[in-house]
Amino acid sequence: SEFGPSSLIRKRLELFVGAAWTHTTSRLVLLVRTLDPMLCHILALLAVSSVVNGFSPAAVGIRSFVSPEGKACGRQWRVEGVRLFAEDPNIDDNKVVADEPEMVDTEIATERSELKQSLLKFGASYDRGYGATATSRKEVDRIIEKLEKLNPTASASKGITGGDGPAPLQGIWRMVWTTAQDVLTLASSPISTVGSIYQVIEPPIATNIIDFIPRAQALFPPGVAPSTLIRAEVTTRASARSGNPSRVGLVFEAVKIRPVEILGVATDSILPPLSFALPQINIEDLPGVDPANPPGYFDVLYLDDEMLVIKQNAPGGVFALVKAKSYNP
Repeated sequence: SEFGPSSLIRKRLELFVGAAWTHTTSRLVLLVRTLDPMLCHILALLAVSSVVNGFSPAAVGIRSFVSPEGKACGRQWRVEGVRLFAEDPNIDDNKVVADEPEMVDTEIATERSELKQSLLKFGASYDRGYGATATSRKEVDRIIEKLEKLNPTASASKGITGGDGPAPLQGIWRMVWTTAQDVLTLASSPISTVGSIYQVIEPPIATNIIDFIPRAQALFPPGVAPSTLIRAEVTTRASARSGNPSRVGLVFEAVKIRPVEILGVATDSILPPLSFALPQINIEDLPGVDPANPPGYFDVLYLDDEMLVIKQNAPGGVFALVKAKSYNP
């Protein structure tokens, strides 16, 4: 057969694993090259999976390659981190290799999309984390962990200080999931509950926006009770942290509380907002604090054109946000 074990030995045997090559793996390669072709075939599909990193022989898949001209040119046996090629010797090897990066990119993009959709479903099902169970939080943590490994933005803090070119973080981001206790406890008030939450980043300013609505209003179906909405805005100044291209430092500068609507009447032009500046603390005067790395920051775990996932330092917690066109109520 053109894809048989003799072709496997004759053409090429490529083994690569995510970890470094071990002595066991090197001896296996030598054994595969010298034994009878049928044994090679068996080792390729079974022994490799049981020796290298403990992979299961059941995790073997076969996929065909197609050249740019549309002609089938080979098959790929996959055993998790190990790949073995059995190819048609009549096909130019360069054409096979040239197809592979595009196929891998497509697989990664598909996996990203599926993970993001799963995260959005959890956010919708558990009210952005306010109604989450312990099991659902663990499942979302697992999704975020996978997304972090597929993060396409290596330098998320680029341009965050302003004037350094386009900033990947710039934009309007609406929260769809959180595990931060300081945000989750906002919904525990007997007077009000939480509406939309945004993070608006216009380098070097990052503004956190939280909408509050009366709890009594939330008990009625939408449109039945006159609408009331109070908006809180916390202004921070963002900066890049040296040594970590995904870390963004924050200095809190001001807080503004303004009534947007009261009993269905817009109050922007009637009632003035309540604003006050936050006291600025000299970091160098704080004992045990490194002035070059103060505690106010968040790390970007995942960032693309649609979704942002961050982890704040203190008091801790993860936020997942999606790109929005506007933060108007």
